[in-house]
Amino acid sequence: MRKIIPTTFSLLLAACCWLSPAAAPAQTVASRAATAASYVERGLGWVEKGEWERASADFELAVLSDPTFPAAYNARGFARFHFKDYELAAADFTRAIDLNPRFLEPYLYRSRVMFCLGRFDEAISDGTRAIELAPKNPTAWYTRGLSLNSAADFRGAVEDFDRSIKLNSRDPEVFAYRGMSKLNLGDLDGAIADLTKAIKLKPDFPLGWRERGAAREKKRDFDGALSDNNRAIQLAPGYAQTWVDRAAIRIAKNDIQLAEDDLNHAIELDPELAHAWMKRGLVRLMRGRTNEAQQDFDRCLTLNKDLRPLLDRLVAKTKQQIASRVIGPDK
Repeated sequence: MRKIIPTTFSLLLAACCWLSPAAAPAQTVASRAATAASYVERGLGWVEKGEWERASADFELAVLSDPTFPAAYNARGFARFHFKDYELAAADFTRAIDLNPRFLEPYLYRSRVMFCLGRFDEAISDGTRAIELAPKNPTAWYTRGLSLNSAADFRGAVEDFDRSIKLNSRDPEVFAYRGMSKLNLGDLDGAIADLTKAIKLKPDFPLGWRERGAAREKKRDFDGALSDNNRAIQLAPGYAQTWVDRAAIRIAKNDIQLAEDDLNHAIELDPELAHAWMKRGLVRLMRGRTNEAQQDFDRCLTLNKDLRPLLDRLVAKTKQQIASRVIGPDK
């Protein structure tokens, strides 16, 4: 998921300065706002350099300098979001909104926080408010589309991504996520077209390659899917899910040993990835290593007990395949 970096300092200042207390002397208000704004500006400079600790310290100073300055809370929330302190980030964005209900950015950021927390109704609500404030802002439509997609409203997500693309047709991530929504709707050709466009706009985009591989796998273009996943792994070798995805393609091609190698690596990268344990258990079941398979299944369910219905179906299907000799041990 992309990070939404705040817009220019001048926009933040223009949106927020007028909210300082009217009862205080004008010069004092202006001085506090100016000091807070200078810390926000310097902090954003640190963000551009990847110096997040320094940025966070400056944003903290901004809040202390003027507790009525919305951009200070927005910036501190942004840093907290980066560090995955989601609840604290949400509190900062809420404070920024309380101080200025027409401040667009904290709605976008808080929507992302709620997305990360799995609170999709709240994420959609914030996205809707952002659209109401800025209907010509492509990021507002994109942000709500992300949450609609995760809430399984794939058609609604496609509509929002359509609107975002009409406003900005050069963002590879919007094409990628629209392609993912189309993939969930079963529109494989549409998904591949969007993901190909995302890759054209950003050739070093691992998500685009991985998701196009998923669409090609569903079309049973296993060679094309494998090629795309190979490229995704070259670009982002530390992302465990891509190794799981490539293993699934290798299972379909009956390259069982290579599939197990990929799953071993996925588990090394992320021992908490339940799907990796499930897939490796299935591979080991295919190879006749029943005890090892059961250990993997147990670990999978320890990590995510909600996978049991899916696991039971896949185990039954795998056993049927073994019985019909479609696959066999040690291949």
